[in-house]
Amino acid sequence: MRSLAVAAVAGVVAAACGSRGADELPAELLQSAVTALGEDSVVTLASGDTVRLSSHTAAFYEGRAYAAAWVDSRRLGEQGRAVYEALSRSDEDGLPPQQYRHDVAAALLSALEPERRSDRLPDSVAVRYLADLDLLLTEGFGRYARDLVAGTLDPTEAGLDWRIQGEVADAGAVLNNAAGGRDPGEIVEHLRPSIPYYERMRTALAAYRAAADRGGWSVIPEGATLREGERNEAVVLLRRRFLSGMDPREAELAQVGAGDSTLFDASLKEAVQHFQQRHSIEADGAVGAATLRELNHTVEDRIAEMRLNLDRWRWLPNELGERFVIVNIAGFELELVDGGRAIESMNVVVGRLERATPIFADSIQHVVVNPYWNVPDGIYRNDVVPAMERDPQYLVRNDMEFVDGRVRQRPGPRNSLGRYKFLFPNEFDVYLHDTPEGQLFSRVNRDFSSGCIRLERPEDFARLLLDLQTDDGASQLDPLLTHWNESWIKLDRTLPVYLLYFTAWVDENGTVRFHHDVYGRDGKLETQAEDRLQAPDEPPRIALRPQG
Repeated sequence: MRSLAVAAVAGVVAAACGSRGADELPAELLQSAVTALGEDSVVTLASGDTVRLSSHTAAFYEGRAYAAAWVDSRRLGEQGRAVYEALSRSDEDGLPPQQYRHDVAAALLSALEPERRSDRLPDSVAVRYLADLDLLLTEGFGRYARDLVAGTLDPTEAGLDWRIQGEVADAGAVLNNAAGGRDPGEIVEHLRPSIPYYERMRTALAAYRAAADRGGWSVIPEGATLREGERNEAVVLLRRRFLSGMDPREAELAQVGAGDSTLFDASLKEAVQHFQQRHSIEADGAVGAATLRELNHTVEDRIAEMRLNLDRWRWLPNELGERFVIVNIAGFELELVDGGRAIESMNVVVGRLERATPIFADSIQHVVVNPYWNVPDGIYRNDVVPAMERDPQYLVRNDMEFVDGRVRQRPGPRNSLGRYKFLFPNEFDVYLHDTPEGQLFSRVNRDFSSGCIRLERPEDFARLLLDLQTDDGASQLDPLLTHWNESWIKLDRTLPVYLLYFTAWVDENGTVRFHHDVYGRDGKLETQAEDRLQAPDEPPRIALRPQG
């Protein structure tokens, strides 16, 4: 759970406001810094650096009568060092420590704890540095808490539609719990999303950061087209790329033929196919332009993608439910998750760019068998009307009819929704459904629909859904499949469904996959991430719903 108990806060504050020992930092130093803020809330430190203080930091010190939380008049305390160390590990969540001014805190600490006694600061300067260090750790840990819960990037600011309500950390409770003696590492663990996808991404990120520390991987020369049976010096680099890459299966296959390293053999072709599958490329086993482009992305590129996608997980509620459906639009895939693991997965078709599938969350309430298709107004105007102008018999040939001034398609083999429709009422009129165009699921890129999500195996999904979410189970489906009359089945227990967009994804077995940015959303977010990193003292993002 990310919620932190705040019942003990009053006791923490009372203890902080008690009598001061001889070694305590004078409260006047912190009081003058916090209360003398200008409109921009920026404090100039004794070292010449600056930090923007949030209202949470000001309230934290006011509640403590401006007593220092992490230092005394001589040194950084044990709890302060634990906060400092927690901030140093923020990159484990894809959150660079400099966003929390850890670099400035490190410089202050280095000045306060020099290797040589002769480099010691004068007492009058040291006490100011200690006050500044206390401020930095408070502001940094509060920011870290907020970012872990709500994320650092704002999809709305990037011009992206996002309809899922997030959460916000109670930074005051977090700071008071840490100042009261609670382990900062434990606090961070509780603040992290408990979604299994998030933890898998963190694990993968650590592996990629370790690869970066080793120097990354080989670059394959531009223009090389490599395929099975060829001998080429570039094949040596290709093997090396897989051996130093991040996928164990690819490394294993590349090692098989390493004794004849210039030959593109069958095992290397299999390694290439595995790589292509992980990167949403047609798995022909040859290294063409598309495969070469993905191979030559640097490890730093991939780390940046993972960081961005970790932030996407933080935009979500912490609890998605014990059982839920997740559609990854960018990956053209669906999973039904139960108890933290996927019990069903399948390919899907999503909306093409000009009719993009929206991002939102809802709950599946009905399974409709043999559905009518009520043609949406946009599709009617843009598709049906032009087709009718070209062919006056278009409606008849496609089993369509006018009803109350609107066009609908009757149930049957030609129906665009097939046999099944899964409804979760929403303003976009988007749902999951069957399709007669089954050939589309074998494509690598599956953005063909007008916004709804087509399922590869809708009957399997329907039967599982009815077994899990209704008292009568999937047996009630069988008599409805003997005819083409529309029938509605109401779920006894609705099922949360999340339509999301992730360009980096980690499977349960640890396989890391990178998807094409089919809707062009990553670029806008990457620009925002760069701006935040270069200006870490800009006001923090405000999340949508208080957590607690």
